Amino acid sequence: MYHNNTLFTFINQIPQTTIVFLMGWILQFRDRNLFLFFVSFSTIITIMLLTKSDTNFRDKDNKNLVAHKLTELEMRVDQLTTLYDSKDTEIKEMMKHFSLTLRSITNSLNLTVLNAFETVTSAYDKSVEIFKTQMGVIDLSTFLPHLKSLRNGLRPLVLHSGDRHSVSIVFGIPTVGRQQKTYLISTLINLVNNMNEKEKKDSLIVVMIGETDAEYVQQVTKEIKNRLSNVMHTGLIDVIAPYYDYYPNFSKLRLTLGDSLERVRWRSKQNLDYVFLMMYCRPRGLFYVQLEDDVVSKPQFQSVMKNAALEKIRNSENWLILDFCRLGFIGKMIKCSDLPWIIQFIVMFYNDKPGDWLLDELVQTKACNREKDSRDCQKRKGEIWVTFKPSLFQHIGTKSSLNGKIQLLKDSNFRRKFNKRDK
Repeated sequence: MYHNNTLFTFINQIPQTTIVFLMGWILQFRDRNLFLFFVSFSTIITIMLLTKSDTNFRDKDNKNLVAHKLTELEMRVDQLTTLYDSKDTEIKEMMKHFSLTLRSITNSLNLTVLNAFETVTSAYDKSVEIFKTQMGVIDLSTFLPHLKSLRNGLRPLVLHSGDRHSVSIVFGIPTVGRQQKTYLISTLINLVNNMNEKEKKDSLIVVMIGETDAEYVQQVTKEIKNRLSNVMHTGLIDVIAPYYDYYPNFSKLRLTLGDSLERVRWRSKQNLDYVFLMMYCRPRGLFYVQLEDDVVSKPQFQSVMKNAALEKIRNSENWLILDFCRLGFIGKMIKCSDLPWIIQFIVMFYNDKPGDWLLDELVQTKACNREKDSRDCQKRKGEIWVTFKPSLFQHIGTKSSLNGKIQLLKDSNFRRKFNKRDK
């Protein structure tokens, strides 16, 4: 059977570096209308070519591949638009500061022209005073007030990075110091070994060391570089840490859920680690997957997750979370475009509940009708929080990062024997 797949082969062979270069070039447009016109025109032409080529396909697998490529392209266009909007906001903020600085300089010089201009416009300014009244802006510092006066609170300390962007999936792994056994290196080795070369080029693993002890942070970074030296130079793994002033004063936390201060501090800090990690990962890929530092995976897990996500998007299924592990916050896939909702929600209630509970609360808020019964609520939640079987990840740690806590839970849907080489 003849397959006219020349166009598909051409698209599939476009180097990743070329795509990244084109994305960077597009973002240089200062005219928003020109930017949107260029993106829309390029998308339409690509869709027309793919559609025309698709009529010549007779093989179902090739059709699905083309459909997934098209869905992925549409998502990348949406991400580019979002990044452009963010950049546009930053430019406007810079212009605002420049304007204030210029006004300060001219006021100090007491320029006659400026004074005359202000005299003429003062009456008009008073007539529209209500529109000049500044609204209170709600951001992360509203819920983390200690960040308002800090310069580096929300800036990551990048310990190693290949500056990789525009991947399909970003895997976020928070890790902290443990008094007993640590599982981080075995987790990273397992994840890398269970990816083929194509998956490695289309992924980014971000390890966030949630500690402010400089010596410990350097020690963990050095160990990652030594044990995974064969992949560190490829850009597959980024290692970051927060500055010391990111965390609030945990001794002033409210005691909630009847827990001790130690436990409240532990889960509150864990929530803020999630937030920091998500903020770093959001602009680097299409999908974000939350993992932990003590898991193992199944072979080719990346392709399974990516194909599942693209399939649901292509079928116009409105999902918020794709769940590839039943335990806690492990294996939860979220579109990077949806991360701001998750980040904001966790920040608002970081002191109140564990992160996986907050995720469930968010889904319930979005999905459930209070006038319906619990069975209807579960059904609606299941439509936007989709669980896959079998699971792709298994929790292997037994010693929690909370001193004295033993974690023996296992995902019964994970059916794979643990190989000794993964240890």
